[in-house]
Amino acid sequence: MDNKEIYDRLSNCETDGAQFVVFSVDGDMCYFGKDQDENTVFMIPSTLKNVPSLHQRTTSLGFFFNRKCSFELNGAATTKVVHILTCKEKDKDRVLAFIRLTRAFAQTDRDNDQLYLAKLFSSLSALFDKEKEVSDIELQGLFAELYTILHFMGIGCDISECWQSRNMMKFDFTLTEKKRIEIKSTLKASRTHHFKHDQLLSELYDIKVVSIMLRKSDDGISLGDLIEEINEVYSTQYPLLMHIEALVSHIDRAHLYEVQYDPTYIKANLRYYDAVNIPHFNEKTPDGVFNAEYDCVLDTAIATEETEIVAWIREG
Repeated sequence: MDNKEIYDRLSNCETDGAQFVVFSVDGDMCYFGKDQDENTVFMIPSTLKNVPSLHQRTTSLGFFFNRKCSFELNGAATTKVVHILTCKEKDKDRVLAFIRLTRAFAQTDRDNDQLYLAKLFSSLSALFDKEKEVSDIELQGLFAELYTILHFMGIGCDISECWQSRNMMKFDFTLTEKKRIEIKSTLKASRTHHFKHDQLLSELYDIKVVSIMLRKSDDGISLGDLIEEINEVYSTQYPLLMHIEALVSHIDRAHLYEVQYDPTYIKANLRYYDAVNIPHFNEKTPDGVFNAEYDCVLDTAIATEETEIVAWIREG
C-alpha cells in the first residue's frame, strides 16, 4: 500500500462513534486511521509501557505518548498501549505530507528509542504551525540538489544519506570527515557561481563542486516532479523527506510545478570540479574577517570526469 492508497483509504474511513478506527500498514509496523473527530491518526505500538504517559497539542497536531486505548484495528476491537500522532489538517497536501513523514519515521532504525517520537512531533509542528518564506533562488538550489541526488542514484551511486540535515550549513553533502560536495546552479549563459571563500580554500576538506546550468522550458522537469520521484524512491528515508518538507510545506504545491527546466540541456552541461581548480583568492581569510563571498566563472576551469567523481565517492 503506497501513501496515496493510504490517503484514499483514510478518505473512506468512518468511525461510527468509535474513538479510533485504524488499519495496519507495513506488516503491523504502524497504523493509520481516524479518530472520533474525523482527524487523521498515526499509531505505533508502545514498547515502553512503564514510562509515564505524555500529551501535547498544537493548532494542527496532537501527540499522545504511551496511551492505553481501545480502538478498532482492521475491523476488530482491541486494546493496546500505543503512541498516537493526530493530524487536524484537512488539506490534502498536508495530510499526504503527514502520512509520508510518519510512515518513513516508522521504518527508521531508532534502536527502540520511541522517545524520539517527541522529536517527530516537534518537527511536524514546525512544518504545520510555523510560517516560512522561501525565495525562488532557494527553490532553484533545492532543484539542483535533488537533481544531483537522483542523477547519482541513476548511475549507481547513492549520496542521499549524506545530504545536509539543516539549511545554512557550509556544504551541501558531507560524505566523510574530510570529503565534501557543494552543488551550484545558474541560469546564466556563462558558468558563473557564487561561493563562500571557505568553500574553495580549506586545508580541512577535500571539496568537489557539482555545477549545473539551467535553462527554462515549457516542457521540462520541475521541482515538483523531482520531489515526487524522491518521495517514491526514498519513501523510507525520514531525514531526507523531512528536510524537503521543511522547505516546501508552506508553498502552494502548484508553484512547485510552475518553473520547468530543460533536462537535455542540464545533462549536456553537467560538470564536476575540484575546488582547488576553481578560480578563487588563494589567501586565507584574515583574522577578524567573516563570511567572505564572491562570484567565480568556471568556463575555463579544469573539469573532472564523472567516473572520477563516482570513484572518489565510493572510496569512502
